[in-house]
Amino acid sequence: MLPDQVYKRRPNHNNTPESITLIIANFIVFAAATQLFVTCNKISTPFWVIVGALAVYNFFNVRKYREDYGKGQIIAYVLSLVIMVIFFFVMRSRC
Repeated sequence: MLPDQVYKRRPNHNNTPESITLIIANFIVFAAATQLFVTCNKISTPFWVIVGALAVYNFFNVRKYREDYGKGQIIAYVLSLVIMVIFFFVMRSRC
């Protein structure tokens, strides 16, 4: 059996930083939207709606947790955005 202090030390198991959660959510939503709404010849309107909603979500999430974003987290966030753009072009050119 585990002592009671183990559960008191990690309440609700919320130890994942918000910046990492945001990056993971971005990749999941962007990959799903790219697979569903982007073809070789056409980018459909729902894709742009999803990307716009993701941008608004990112803006408010970064604004809400501004104190959690240090230099390392900002570099990781910007790098993840660059990787998503590269991912978009790779997935679109796979035809």
